[in-house]
Amino acid sequence: MSKYKVFYLDDEKEDLTIPYKKKLEITGLLDINLKKPYNFEKELDRLIEELKSCDALILDLQLDGPQEEDSDKEGKDANEDEKKFKVRYQAPPLAQMIRTLASEGEIPDLPIILCSTEDKVKDSFNRDFTSHDLFDWTFLKDDIDEETINKIVSLIDGYQILNKNKKDFSTSLGRDYNELDQRILSRFIIEDNPPTHEIARVIFKDIVQPTGLLINERTLAARLGVDMSKNVGCCNAFIDKHFSKTKYDGVFHTSWNRWWNDRVNDVFEEITNENLASLDANLRVSLLIEKTEFKDLIVAEPIELFESTNYWNICEITEKPLDPFEGFKISGKEEPKPWQDYAFVSLLAIVTMPDLIKKKGIKIHPSDLERLAFERKKID
Repeated sequence: MSKYKVFYLDDEKEDLTIPYKKKLEITGLLDINLKKPYNFEKELDRLIEELKSCDALILDLQLDGPQEEDSDKEGKDANEDEKKFKVRYQAPPLAQMIRTLASEGEIPDLPIILCSTEDKVKDSFNRDFTSHDLFDWTFLKDDIDEETINKIVSLIDGYQILNKNKKDFSTSLGRDYNELDQRILSRFIIEDNPPTHEIARVIFKDIVQPTGLLINERTLAARLGVDMSKNVGCCNAFIDKHFSKTKYDGVFHTSWNRWWNDRVNDVFEEITNENLASLDANLRVSLLIEKTEFKDLIVAEPIELFESTNYWNICEITEKPLDPFEGFKISGKEEPKPWQDYAFVSLLAIVTMPDLIKKKGIKIHPSDLERLAFERKKID
């Protein structure tokens, strides 16, 4: 299998960036071409050439540190003629130009991935919502592992599929698009040649990442009422046998495990002859034990400080199931689209894990602030 070629631009010193490069190359899937940034115009010229033979671009968030540039003068040793200069741009404006050039056909459309440190992401990137859509994904340099590599590969594979199919949404999603909410990708149907990165952004950020049409493994377990942390083998075998046909196999699925929510509901009804959403966790699991050969499934207990077992979502901090009427909605950069759910956090997490709440940048939705104040008074 040939390696994926990735151009990686970072202004840090080599003793810091070389270890990142080595970590990204450790599985043999990625070939990282690590470079320091030039001035903006020169950098664009270089990227126009380099990206023609690359599969992805990784940009450090802040590219404006002191750099070194070789002189163009002839007859001099480059090491003697290096001069210090300061790049006066960061990753977002460069990414914007790359997206524009891709839309104009000057360069291939490929994933642009942002990397940085936790502090810089929190202090700069998370506050600038306008630039978020320029990047397909963000990872922290200190957290690079095999999962990071696999997600980069999944993004590359997804782009390659989308570049070949463009408007064949059924192929890209692994499902008849006519069965879904037609508003999701409607804008691309009337466009003659929509940019691949725009289609990728909508599929990844509006379908794959949020809870809604698709659900992740923890949310799947919550809706079935089972405890994923107990008797793991039984639970995994149960899901594999009875819900494998509900699993998402469209673009980006290799690193983002998701299941079609409506198909999960259908399969549950096929097994039990009952509507999933109308039952609490105890009844859901009792029926699944009765109707299948998996007799060791365990009912998930409510999160401490909560009582309801009408689970439908999870706490984003503890990843345990909760009833959305007990959880507290998380405020995002925009309201969820019609086919998406809110994300939730539990009172337990808010009270006992404030540092983690802050680290993840979680803020409670304004509509739940008064209820949160009331609930906190009851336990203080």
